[in-house]
Amino acid sequence: MQNTDDPEEVVLTAGKRGEKATIHLERKRTSEIDKNKVHHVAGGPYKGILINKAEDNLEVVEPPEGRLEFLAYLVNQDKNNEPIQDYWTLKFWFRGKADGLTKKRAFTEYFQDLMNPTNFPKNYVGFMKKALVLLKSYTLIKRVVLEVEQSLLGSPEDSLPPIKSFVSVFTNDTFTYRNVPEIPVNNKTFLTFMVMASADAHIALSAVYGDVDRKTYEIVIGAEGNTKSMIRDGSMGKIQSEALTINVLSKSELHYFWISWGKHHVEVGRGAQYGHGRFLDWNVPPNRQFHVNALAVATGYASFGQWEFAELFDPDKDFGKDARKARVKLSLLWIARKQRMLQYLEEAYPNTIEIKVLLQQSKIKPADMITAMVMLKDLEKKNLIREVDEGRWLRIQSGGFTQTDHEVKLVKDVPQLTGREQPTIAIITSLYCEKLAVDAMIEDKVTFVKYKTEGESQVYTVGQIGRFKVVCTKLSKTPGSAQIGVISAENTVTRLLGTFSKVEHVLLVGVGGGVPHYTDYSKHVRLGDVVVSLTNNKNEPLYIQCQKVEKLGSANGYTYNTSCWDCADRTLQNVVSSLRQITDSSIHAMKPWEPNIEQGLEILCSEESYFHRPSLKSDKLYYTKPDGTTVQVDHPLPTGRAALSHQDGQPKIHYGVIGTGKLIARTDNLKRDFAQMNDVKAFDVDFSSVLDSLEGNRNESFLIIRGIVDYQDGVKKEWQPYASVVAAAYMKSLIMAM
Repeated sequence: MQNTDDPEEVVLTAGKRGEKATIHLERKRTSEIDKNKVHHVAGGPYKGILINKAEDNLEVVEPPEGRLEFLAYLVNQDKNNEPIQDYWTLKFWFRGKADGLTKKRAFTEYFQDLMNPTNFPKNYVGFMKKALVLLKSYTLIKRVVLEVEQSLLGSPEDSLPPIKSFVSVFTNDTFTYRNVPEIPVNNKTFLTFMVMASADAHIALSAVYGDVDRKTYEIVIGAEGNTKSMIRDGSMGKIQSEALTINVLSKSELHYFWISWGKHHVEVGRGAQYGHGRFLDWNVPPNRQFHVNALAVATGYASFGQWEFAELFDPDKDFGKDARKARVKLSLLWIARKQRMLQYLEEAYPNTIEIKVLLQQSKIKPADMITAMVMLKDLEKKNLIREVDEGRWLRIQSGGFTQTDHEVKLVKDVPQLTGREQPTIAIITSLYCEKLAVDAMIEDKVTFVKYKTEGESQVYTVGQIGRFKVVCTKLSKTPGSAQIGVISAENTVTRLLGTFSKVEHVLLVGVGGGVPHYTDYSKHVRLGDVVVSLTNNKNEPLYIQCQKVEKLGSANGYTYNTSCWDCADRTLQNVVSSLRQITDSSIHAMKPWEPNIEQGLEILCSEESYFHRPSLKSDKLYYTKPDGTTVQVDHPLPTGRAALSHQDGQPKIHYGVIGTGKLIARTDNLKRDFAQMNDVKAFDVDFSSVLDSLEGNRNESFLIIRGIVDYQDGVKKEWQPYASVVAAAYMKSLIMAM
């Protein structure tokens, strides 16, 4: 955010350094600017730009993080259009902690905008104005330095010489590899670079991004005090080739080197030309061969390192609106793929997913493996996921919570809890956002993830709500047949009740689809509302599944074969009834779940998912006519006493049966008929296997709480995070009232 008391300005300073004309463009706070050096303060469209007086010897700053070099062909209008050929160098520095790919993209796009031929300036003054104005909009770039030196090379003939793009990488004296995704190597077999270090410059060419131990050619230049160089099979692996290279590196000058790995023959040499100065080579045997996809560099414990990698910048490819649109489209595509990978890991949680399966699910081609790995490593850096075993990834419930008291532990076995530590209430969720929402309502919590590389893992969050010890778990979505999913859910419940033997009550908390009423506001279930499994008639079930639908022969109607679930212990239902009486008796008082919603949203504000309420405009109601046509209709409005307490966007609590059944969920006329016949207020995606397991484990007390996300069965994603919070907030109010 801009500091209005000490705003930023863009400052231009021109001068000379040796034989080079130099221009500095730099962001500075007003308090950092020496007013005695300012020559001109721009106004109008150039407000925020200052021009300093020229300086004879501009200060030397730290090495740049990016650089572009090219020949510029100009004409001197003062000398009868005499051609001038200059060698231009643009250097870039950045602020913040952006990754290398982001920095490279920033200076590349800045250069593209600056040199775009459609609006290229006609003279130096226009060029510098454009450079200054552009820098104001590229906020990641801290400083740009332009150096111009007269070139004695001949004029171009058929084609322009290449534009060279340099990326600088800096490594610490900690022998920690730094990945360099901004230099793609998956379509190359040759690399030229410069490095400055006193010793121990390590280059890793790997098959898998971020993994320098397996399937890696490690080249070490200047090892053992800058006396030896070698090729290793993997980081610190077996030496396959070595040579005596005394003082091959310099701690004060950048030295050129090249590496080639074509046809599974790894070669290393001095200089920038392949074949010259070769001092290492290794013919890789068939059992150690792989395709190089990733580059990483490091320096050992004796040296810091500065690296420079050069690529050719292609104007035909990189200039123009079409190229920019293609890059934006590709960038958006990868953002979507990244989100899809995270979504699959969330669905599987607490189970792990093998990288091969994850890429298949996300529809990512093997050729795009390197980019996918960059995305995964970025998610890992944010502590959202973790590679818990070779090639197996796990979503990490990282405590993106603002609280600091939520510890997440990966364990082989859940520790034994005794006496008062044993939970008496269990909460079962199925979506990742449901799990986060419930956890946000729990205090003094700790999460145990008992993961297995193969098979089913378990997650248990144990903590306190009011005077009760509670435990929350999540069902994992298992790839494969529906039967596998049923078995997985049943096993999760059995393990939950086996691990926590003192559990008396079970709450199924999550999302569902509402059953709307088109004329009666009091019976109308909207998005963001909550449905609780409570019936007026004790003979009615709490949960009903439609297994078969048959049309009546002569009459206009259907019969339904169903399975029903109820519980013998009505403790939870009695608390719901009491809470209902209290809240219904005072129409203006704040409902006990309302502050829970606000607190939950505040706690979850730093999570990857967006938990705040979507716009009411997205809550659109449709009606399917008998002839099959669908029309949008208005929601029924409150009247009488209900109108006095009505507030737009305030969740309402409804009570009735929860239903399920694929045969009816997406057929409006069947769903309406089934709901009316059985007093169903919401549908979900089928929790019959969970209820069967509760029944089989002799649990006599359960309750289902559903936050409403659509008018089907709770599958639409937009409202899922918010509805999860509302359902969890009601759950907390219920437990506090027990």
